[in-house]
Amino acid sequence: MNFMLKILCFFVLYSSGIFAQQDLEFCDINNLPADPLQLKIPTLNDTDQYQAVLERNDFGVTEEIIEFFDGKANLGIAITTLAGKITRSYANFLRNELLLVEGKKCSYRKLNESYQLTPFFLIIDDQGKEHIVSPLNLALKNLKFVYTGSSSLIRGIPVNEWQTCTFNKIKKETIKITLSYSNDKKWSPAQIIQDFPSIPVQVLIETKNQNGDYKSEYFSIFKYKHGIDLEIEDYFLPPGVFCPGLPNSSPLPPIPKSFSFANQLVETFEDVLDKAGRVDRIREEYDFEAKIFRYDYDIKNTPTTEIHDFNTGLNYIKNRLTGDCKIEKLKGGSPDSQKNGTLIEIRDPVAFFDFDNAEIHFVGLKRTDGILANIWIGKKKINGQDAIIEWHFLSQTWNKTEWTQKYETTPLKIIIFTPAVIPGTNITGTAKFTNNIFYFREHELNIYDFNIRPCLEDRPRQTLSISISSKYKNVIESNLPSFSRGFVMAIKDAARITILRITPPRLAFSKDIIIASFNIFERSEYGDVIIPKDDVILEDAVENLKKYFAQNQLEIKFLDDFKNNVSVYGLSKSLNDHFESDGIETIRIGNIDNGFSGISIAIIVIVVLIMGSLIGLLLTILHKYEKIKLPLVN
Repeated sequence: MNFMLKILCFFVLYSSGIFAQQDLEFCDINNLPADPLQLKIPTLNDTDQYQAVLERNDFGVTEEIIEFFDGKANLGIAITTLAGKITRSYANFLRNELLLVEGKKCSYRKLNESYQLTPFFLIIDDQGKEHIVSPLNLALKNLKFVYTGSSSLIRGIPVNEWQTCTFNKIKKETIKITLSYSNDKKWSPAQIIQDFPSIPVQVLIETKNQNGDYKSEYFSIFKYKHGIDLEIEDYFLPPGVFCPGLPNSSPLPPIPKSFSFANQLVETFEDVLDKAGRVDRIREEYDFEAKIFRYDYDIKNTPTTEIHDFNTGLNYIKNRLTGDCKIEKLKGGSPDSQKNGTLIEIRDPVAFFDFDNAEIHFVGLKRTDGILANIWIGKKKINGQDAIIEWHFLSQTWNKTEWTQKYETTPLKIIIFTPAVIPGTNITGTAKFTNNIFYFREHELNIYDFNIRPCLEDRPRQTLSISISSKYKNVIESNLPSFSRGFVMAIKDAARITILRITPPRLAFSKDIIIASFNIFERSEYGDVIIPKDDVILEDAVENLKKYFAQNQLEIKFLDDFKNNVSVYGLSKSLNDHFESDGIETIRIGNIDNGFSGISIAIIVIVVLIMGSLIGLLLTILHKYEKIKLPLVN
């Protein structure tokens, strides 16, 4: 039975008023001599903080208890060591939570039903609110202690002593409690506490039953200190510890539908220092609505890019050194994919971060690499194995770059603990996968990052162009990536094809007109996905565009630098086919009214950078002599 449970028993028995059978020869505080100095037992306020190490000695067994009492946070933490077993208890009086941790195992209980398992108790303060109370304060509030003298030495420390008596009617035992505090006239602690010069040194609990049987229990108090030597991280569960059944006290962060980030993935085994770990550097770009994902990594010192197209179920794998590309069917098992029966699907943003099918609870506000972060922990199945996952997200009290920036969801670290065989052994250990996330940014799809033209060079294709009024020149040049995304999405809808079959537009600016040329590739075979409703063959796609431009302008929607919605228009009747030869695109344009200056254009030759440094040089020369104007980004 721990110290707090003892005190609770005394309090209950005392308040019952049963003293009739008390052994007055063994304990009688009413016959003690009066205290001429009127010394009082030092007490702390319920909102104070303290820490102490207690040793309980009982029947040849020593139990060590490290207590951290935080009246400000209404929280108590105790670390108990008995027979080599360490138990941590976290008593949160604000949430009515008691968490008990042994090793990596945690159990959750309601605090008001489990006070006997923690060395702290609850009182109702003057405002009628529930509040944590220290063991000694509870005893002093409910039991009458009488001064007995100042002649004793405990561990060489001169002490003042007080005593109380009570009776356990169930066990029919008389109980004597002696409190020993340091004598501040003769001894000073290492830390002098203002208004609290005397500190507790020992609690002695003695019992004697009606048969005369006697026993004693000592609580030696060491390293008593006003204040707490805890970091903010120590107020919460240790890393990787999950408590089943604990309610989630904070909603999960919202996840955007399109984002990119860099990831330093560190793979190690817990408590195994002689096995080399592994560090991978990865870049990921995800767009849920477009159903595409880009994955950059190194394999055998070869920089590699995978582009996953969930519209077609195909994986485009490119060697970034040689430019070689191969196309495979998506197989699943990657962070962006999931199986639905025999089909492959893109995971939604919640599932991408493994929040799906997980039991999750909020841990608290902690520092991650010096940054304040909100942390959640959860348990779920990953590849058939039980896994514990920690999610570290930037706190709303922080921002990314400057004080005026609006807060955005920003993951900092995702840690996965799962059983795995330690390399070179037959022993199953705990593998730890730490995803250190950098440069997380919510943004629109950057279509240039998903250009798979090198993978489709042997496929039939059609090169086309449309005309746009030059009045849109400035807004297009200053928002080229966003414009290009809007352009491809508009062509996709008009042609009724999937997004990756369209190359980003190549732009040439003249005084009165902007020419946007692009390629459409033939449809590929499909992987294990639901066949897209809109993905016609190349011939039909071109025909769809011709019919569209015969009657309509093409509205191209995108966001400018200020996140304002912008629309520019491809002119009706401006669709033209053209051909490529050695890097030169020759566009045959008929008489097109640009809608503004009334000038008609007969033939334009546009040079675009398709291959080789010679073509690049030619572009530079033409740009220098203002024959054409090149965009800042391609």
